[in-house]
Amino acid sequence: MKKTYLLALSLSLGSPFLYAKTQPAGELMIVGGALASSNQAVYQQFIQSAGGADKARIVVIPAASSQPVKYFRQFQQDLALYGVPEQQVQLVPIAVKDDKSTTEDESLWRNNAANPKLAAQVQQATAVWFLGGDQNHLVDTLRAKGKNSPVLDAVWQVYQRGGIIGGTSAGAAVMSETMIASGSSWTALARTIAEPDTQVDEAADEPQQLRCGLGFFPEGVIDQHFDRRARFGRLIVAVAEQKSGSAIGYGVDEDSALFYQAKTRQFQALGSGGVTVIDLRQAKKVTNPLGFQMENIRLSYLQGGDKYDVQSQQLLPHPDKVTTTGAEYGHNPQPVMSGVFSANTRLKDFITFELTDNKAASKAISYLHQGNGLVFGLTFSKDEKTRGYWQYLDGLKDNSSAHQVRLDIVPGRMQIDLTPQADL
Repeated sequence: MKKTYLLALSLSLGSPFLYAKTQPAGELMIVGGALASSNQAVYQQFIQSAGGADKARIVVIPAASSQPVKYFRQFQQDLALYGVPEQQVQLVPIAVKDDKSTTEDESLWRNNAANPKLAAQVQQATAVWFLGGDQNHLVDTLRAKGKNSPVLDAVWQVYQRGGIIGGTSAGAAVMSETMIASGSSWTALARTIAEPDTQVDEAADEPQQLRCGLGFFPEGVIDQHFDRRARFGRLIVAVAEQKSGSAIGYGVDEDSALFYQAKTRQFQALGSGGVTVIDLRQAKKVTNPLGFQMENIRLSYLQGGDKYDVQSQQLLPHPDKVTTTGAEYGHNPQPVMSGVFSANTRLKDFITFELTDNKAASKAISYLHQGNGLVFGLTFSKDEKTRGYWQYLDGLKDNSSAHQVRLDIVPGRMQIDLTPQADL
């Protein structure tokens, strides 16, 4: 039997963000994974923030990756497509796994974050990039036993003086102070939460686990591969359970980025997907023995260059977008999404097409279950705070945004009878 227990993050874990005694002058490029080589918006902004193709000095930390050299070279080649000479993109040899594509054993690099020469190499950079893989490896190498390594201190110096820190997948997960190490929406909502030191497999349907991340992004909890892997349930629970003081979570889609400017406390959604903001400041948690229950969660979704002001928690739509509030296009009075036969099964499409751009409905309902037994009802609704925005992107694709959609999560029980019935 799986053991079920709640997680309380201890203050003894420390706060890496406390290292920054002053407001950093730099920027963050937080990519949700599966970054395409053709993603001009993300690559060009990263290069620009690094000083431009001629002046950029980029170091890559591959500690999360199972093939650190292979994927470093791929990133180096991608940057070269956008004009950055390969010699300006350098590998920082810190890794846990051996890369089978080389003759060297890269697993011997696991303690290199303590090397002062590598820290000096990082200090000279205008940009730092974290490869994807397993975020636990990144934290364990850069903050061994909860203490900043010289290399991590050097990364902070780059950020503080105005450089850009970027990362994809696992490299995005480590950006926040509270890091989601594993879990799915189902295991999180069903209250299966592991202690920080438990060994888990993120690829399996393991319990949710929270750890202390690297803390570059102080505005809330980051999650990645967000819509592709339906992680908004686990992000809601993570924000509700963590103890860092923030009640906000940010989910970044694949091939997309949250581009954050520390000075302005604003971010922009770049790439082919978008960023979901989960706001629990006014939410009400209800004790329920069946599982996680919460009312008045607020969701916002940004894409296509939309901006978000973190201080005011306001969505700033792209100037080319028009409001759909009061001018909705759709007319579906009972939108329900329950599986692959449903329309608009992605979160962003469901809350825009079926709700904020739907004149006939004030709510849209979805269900999460694994057959007979426990089920979670997810009721999305709109009220006087809710706003929707829309534009055609390149004349071919809908580009929609939503602000302050309400979500209520209620667990229950269900019974499905799929026994074939005899012909009458």
